[in-house]
Amino acid sequence: MGTRNSRLASAIMALSFGIGTVAALAETPAAQPSGQEDLRAEVQELKAQVQDLQKKDKDTQGDIAATIKQVLADADAHSDAVTAGYANKRFFIKSEDGNFLFQPWIHIQTRYSTAFRDDAKGGNTAEDIQSGFELRRARFGFDGNIFSPDVSYFINWATYRENSQVKVTDSAGDTSTANVPIGGLPVLEEAWGRFRFHDTPYYIRVGQIHDPLDHENIIGSKYRDPEASLQGDIFGNTDTFTQGATFIYDPKESLRVEGGATDGIRAANTNFQDYPTTGINYDGGVAARVEYKVEGNWGDYNQFSALNDTKELMVLGAGADYSYGGDFNTLSHTADIQYDSPNGLSAYAAYFGRYTEHNPGIPSGAPVSTSFASGSPQTGQDTYEPSVMVQAGYLIDGKIEPYVRYEYMHLQGTAIPSGFTFVQNNVSEISIGAHYYLSGNNVKFTVQGMYLPTGIPIGDDSSDVLISNNRSEIVIITQVQLLI
Repeated sequence: MGTRNSRLASAIMALSFGIGTVAALAETPAAQPSGQEDLRAEVQELKAQVQDLQKKDKDTQGDIAATIKQVLADADAHSDAVTAGYANKRFFIKSEDGNFLFQPWIHIQTRYSTAFRDDAKGGNTAEDIQSGFELRRARFGFDGNIFSPDVSYFINWATYRENSQVKVTDSAGDTSTANVPIGGLPVLEEAWGRFRFHDTPYYIRVGQIHDPLDHENIIGSKYRDPEASLQGDIFGNTDTFTQGATFIYDPKESLRVEGGATDGIRAANTNFQDYPTTGINYDGGVAARVEYKVEGNWGDYNQFSALNDTKELMVLGAGADYSYGGDFNTLSHTADIQYDSPNGLSAYAAYFGRYTEHNPGIPSGAPVSTSFASGSPQTGQDTYEPSVMVQAGYLIDGKIEPYVRYEYMHLQGTAIPSGFTFVQNNVSEISIGAHYYLSGNNVKFTVQGMYLPTGIPIGDDSSDVLISNNRSEIVIITQVQLLI
């Protein structure tokens, strides 16, 4: 029993004893008046003591309540003052007022790939099998805000994994070309700053960004399948990085829009000079994307999975990019829909089209620029290339997620592959795979099999798909992802 209750009980017992004594004495003969007066005095004294105890108890309760209030206030203040640690699966360093925030991260994808090609060289009936390990991605970067939560930033680099060709001269004076390994050099992917007009849904973003065109490429490599679809890689050139300045309207409700001026699609890490300066393909461009959320949380829209979804999600999106350079112009456009459910179902469908005036050929990716193929039957013609992609997955027990994907694309401006007399520009791809989430997307294992029944006339290095014009090809990828 607490001190307060003990005191009250003692006082009540004493008071009861005193009252009982007074009542007993009241029945005695009146010959003892002095004893009765003494007892009455004691009773009055006991009453006064009880009243005093009650008053002190009220004061004590007030002191305790005030102390609790102060402790809670101090706890809130100190919780905001945590300036470094690990929360929400992110490391962070920040100022006590939250105006400065620094969040570093590392992203690694290691895979083992095997490609089976039927009659790979044309006229050669032998199958071609290529297999081995590769470090598909080794990326690092950081993001946060400076001076105010309204001023945010994002910067990341990717490790380049290719070789470079240089001309060498031997002792006899003969010149030849040799490969020089340069894998491991960092290549800038994104570097942008975003300013929010305080307490408004309006933002301005400037720097090297994802072109606001294609949802799959905007999601990026952390939260999708082991690789983007063929349409995303070939039409969007793997994550579609460009330089520019965009205006954003995002009230965190149903509708959000981003659009602005760029250096043109696939214009990452280029300077201000215009086409046809070496390594630059466009003079400039404009791009925009609009997204409408029918239901759900915007945070769940940042991945192709129902992982950790708490409510149904449905979002409709559309984007466009008009890039111009020299005597050719390109209009790329997308329309897509994504649906996720807390029961584990996820689905996505997208249309990606590309119109090119005076098509100079299919663009091929490079670390800092883009070059066009030559020798195409359609070179110099106006072309339109459509593609469609659908995929669906189902999350089981929050750990295993099997998925399927189908896509079709029609290519033009493609050079005739060596050993062939024609180009098979109609490309179909069927994929079946599964993710195993050991710790969400931070530690993820993926196995995917891709089947191209008529092959593809150009290589897609990102997906480990090799040139297999009008010949079937199977690619099997086993990959582990670490995101710290």
